[in-house]
Amino acid sequence: MVNDKIAARAREYTKSASISFSAAPLGFGDDGAVWTTSRHTVLKVFERGTNYALELECYQRLAAAGIRKIREFEVPSLLNHDDALQAIEMGFVNPPYILDFGKAYLVDPHFPDHVIEEWNERMVFWWGDEVKRVRLALFALRQFGIWYYDAKPGNVTLENWSPRWDE
Repeated sequence: MVNDKIAARAREYTKSASISFSAAPLGFGDDGAVWTTSRHTVLKVFERGTNYALELECYQRLAAAGIRKIREFEVPSLLNHDDALQAIEMGFVNPPYILDFGKAYLVDPHFPDHVIEEWNERMVFWWGDEVKRVRLALFALRQFGIWYYDAKPGNVTLENWSPRWDE
């Protein structure tokens, strides 16, 4: 269920931009909610300012470098944002894609080896033989100062592929 405060900020953003947004969100979670808009864009409104600021900084870094893809993976293009409303408007992406940078790191977090090993095991479980493609893209993000450890199905999607989920 979408938080009423987040939905109100989405209405305020779309009203100020003279656009409308879909009644039902494309998705929602701990970080906020995402809707399609009448100008064929995606609007993401965040629950927490920290996640908003991280995601915005990642998209700004990629936009400044002219990046639309990380290796073969599309990343949403930053179209507009509103700091007061903690809202980001971005372009659509098609698989394969990487999105949702609200939990990225802008410096190397230096996780202990056992944490990285566990994360790598989950990645192999989800992507199987395709995991190398995902790892190469995540490594490529580091050249822009983005350490992305929220790689999971839904955030990183391959074409014509169905993920395995924990049972």
